[in-house]
Amino acid sequence: MNKRARMRLIGVTAVILLAIVVAVIYIGSQQGAQQESVASVSENAALVGKKVKVGGAVVAGSWNKQSSPMKFTIRDETDKTGTGPSLKVEYSGNVPSAFGDGVVAIVTGTLQKGGVVQASEMITKCPSKYESAVGATPVQDLIGKGASMTGKPVKTVGYVKPGSISTAGSGDRFIVAQNPDGTGVAVGVTYSAVLPDGMKDGSKVVLGGELASGGKFVATSVALEQSQK
Repeated sequence: MNKRARMRLIGVTAVILLAIVVAVIYIGSQQGAQQESVASVSENAALVGKKVKVGGAVVAGSWNKQSSPMKFTIRDETDKTGTGPSLKVEYSGNVPSAFGDGVVAIVTGTLQKGGVVQASEMITKCPSKYESAVGATPVQDLIGKGASMTGKPVKTVGYVKPGSISTAGSGDRFIVAQNPDGTGVAVGVTYSAVLPDGMKDGSKVVLGGELASGGKFVATSVALEQSQK
């Protein structure tokens, strides 16, 4: 190998090594980012213009999935009275299927003036929730009774139809069916709050709510059947 080729190889190798070092430093900084509370971020003016990672409970009714970017408000999950500080989030990424009222959203983005986080990364943390199916009407029986059950508070039980779980605000949140594989009698469920941790295709769920005149089940509560715990 002549001197010129050798120098060129050394130069290329140096550039590659430098790129690897930069990538490792960047990945490490992202993984090492500390999650902050809503209160600590909102009260620290020095963070304006900087990247932050903050988590909080989504305020009910504060979001609109159709807006672009999607906007919502978060408060510390320990703020049970809803009187503490809050942050507005403008989110431009993919919305997790578990997103909804009360879900803990952990977002990463840049803090702007006025307490707004412009974020492109979000993960959600859902609480575990279990309920006994004792006394619940199987979904096939509920639908079979038709009009006689419309508009009446009821507790029903069935299985999450595979592939039906969606984000809140996009029509059916999921479909509950007679059988774990989604076959048999089924009904679409509307629900805007947080889904229980561990809910997936085929999960047996216990729903509280009522059957609407349009044939949908309007849920006020969703829990995994207790025997799954």
